[in-house]
Amino acid sequence: MNATLPRILSRMFLAGLLLGAAVFASTAMADEQHLLYVTVPDGAGGSKGHGIYIFDIENDHKFVRAIDIPDMGGTRGVCASPVTDKLYYAHGNTKLACIDLRTEKKLWENVYPKDEGGCDRIQITPDGKKLYVPSGWWSSDAYNKVVDAATGELITKINLADAGGCHNTVMSLDGTRAYCASTKYSFLTVVDTRTDEIVRRVGPYMAMIWPHTINGRQTLSFANVDHIVGFEVADLVTGEKLHTVLVPGLEDQRRRCHGIGLTPDETEVWVVDQDKMQLHVFDATVMPPVFKQHIDTSAKTHGWITFSMDGRFAYPDTGDVIDPKTKKIIGTLTDARGERVISSKFIEIHLRDGDPIRVGQQMGLGRVTSVLGK
Repeated sequence: MNATLPRILSRMFLAGLLLGAAVFASTAMADEQHLLYVTVPDGAGGSKGHGIYIFDIENDHKFVRAIDIPDMGGTRGVCASPVTDKLYYAHGNTKLACIDLRTEKKLWENVYPKDEGGCDRIQITPDGKKLYVPSGWWSSDAYNKVVDAATGELITKINLADAGGCHNTVMSLDGTRAYCASTKYSFLTVVDTRTDEIVRRVGPYMAMIWPHTINGRQTLSFANVDHIVGFEVADLVTGEKLHTVLVPGLEDQRRRCHGIGLTPDETEVWVVDQDKMQLHVFDATVMPPVFKQHIDTSAKTHGWITFSMDGRFAYPDTGDVIDPKTKKIIGTLTDARGERVISSKFIEIHLRDGDPIRVGQQMGLGRVTSVLGK
């Protein structure tokens, strides 16, 4: 068989999937709202305010309204469940709260004393039952907490990294695995969400792990690490690190990027260079990924990137809205006063008749979950 034929067939298959998704999106828009929920203030700096700003994705990302939360501290993470109609946010470093998406009322809030760690980039299982709550990159607490999403009660703790620094957590699309990283540990920890047992340590990476993401089939990890302008790729099946990928021209710089995401079709990986106010785009259809181009952003932030679930929009934490096809800024998130909204804690939520029917993730996950013939 011609060596290029499998790749051609795979791309044809992927194109069919994306076309089907586009047709679905166009027919669904008539009776759905596609919204972006952005929490402020961001615990890492950004826009002022106390609450959640809501934007209409299908109406040029125009500001819709705000959910006022007067006691909202600096937010550290946000997630939601269309099964239970609830949204969760970590804020003030030590607080975890739940609101009802239908009534927009707070249902419960937990405060974790210092000796129990805090709350950072939270995630939830797709069935809406369990929250995974890292104690924080600032904390010496060694654990990720597993919390009952209905009540806020602690279920168990997972010893992630003895030195603490438990930071970003990624939930697989099927909800079977949580991928947990620490800023004080050079291994990515894989947790079975059914048993809450550690099933694999991936690495070691060359340094400590910051933002990271995975592909839809849970075979590859892409991670920002200390000391390089770029990222590292690891095999989630074997647990081995595969590649260190550097931005051309910046190979000698010793600093870290903060923000990484796969486009939903997994053809590109985008890396945030917060110091240069740029996004670096790499071709992810080859391994190791190959640099394609830079995209200039319009504000200086601490760095983040994710994408709309259908891949039509890229969302850095600068408030820019970017077209992934043209690589051009096509809009800006602005509040009721017309001021730019800067935050890295946001989530896409689709509603039908006011009822949440699907949600995204904070992380820029790949969303290709099958391959040709499987």
